[in-house]
Amino acid sequence: MLLLAAVLLVAVGCEKMVLDDDDAGSSKETAADYNVVLRASAYNIIPFSQMRAVESLTNYCSKLCFVVYQDGVQKKKVLQKRGDEGYGETSMKLVPGTYQLLIVGHSSNNNPTLSNPASVKFANADGFTDTFYYYGDLEVTDEADRHDLLLERATSMLRIILTDERMPQTVDRIRVYYTGESGVFDATIGWGGTVNSKQYTMFDVAGRITPPMLEVYTFLRDDIGSLNVALTAYDVEANIIAEKELNDVPMKNRMVTEYTGSLFDDNSTTAEQTISLLAETEWRVYKRLNF
Repeated sequence: MLLLAAVLLVAVGCEKMVLDDDDAGSSKETAADYNVVLRASAYNIIPFSQMRAVESLTNYCSKLCFVVYQDGVQKKKVLQKRGDEGYGETSMKLVPGTYQLLIVGHSSNNNPTLSNPASVKFANADGFTDTFYYYGDLEVTDEADRHDLLLERATSMLRIILTDERMPQTVDRIRVYYTGESGVFDATIGWGGTVNSKQYTMFDVAGRITPPMLEVYTFLRDDIGSLNVALTAYDVEANIIAEKELNDVPMKNRMVTEYTGSLFDDNSTTAEQTISLLAETEWRVYKRLNF
């Protein structure tokens, strides 16, 4: 399992902060009042889409969520997006005590539900993306402190490579619908939630000659899992042009399964290919399959 670092360093807060009701009086706080100061540092992430290239956390995730809980109650929440002034930095004042800190980095259209760290839920309408997290205790004193923390990848990815040289010109979009794992993440244990989610991602392919690579993400509920996948190509009026089912697609936690085959050729068959695992310091392909 690859660990991805985010360092909490002293920084002046210029971010946009969302506060709970019990923090309503803290709007007059100044930098001198802060006793918890955080910065998501630019440490290496190797994206699923590349085997060896590295990118920074703040560049790769378009949104960052910093959430502080105590006794099951959300105390502070900072939501940021790439382009905000001070993106990747935050600071706050907390009463001395023991808290739980959740950090989520992602690139969905909107942020997940964050009221409960055991149920971080992304919506189908917002899309599922590569997601990174940290969850752990945060000890706060009257003195400004610095904390070094590690983020790790939460998602597993199914990459579907369509071999069709040309798509029918009437194809407007392709939907990947998949079940078997979860669209909810339990950050307290590092696994997908208990809900067997019905997830889908819609890909706009209007005007394309060849189909794109289709990449979808899920949260596994154990180290090994599986997905049942339905590929459907639609025209602009939502008529079905082609469809195919992929059953019991093997998945492994925080790894990639690649499935290669044709969507528009009725004569294609399914055959398992070589299992490939790369070194742990790189993103690993769990299985390569044909359909």
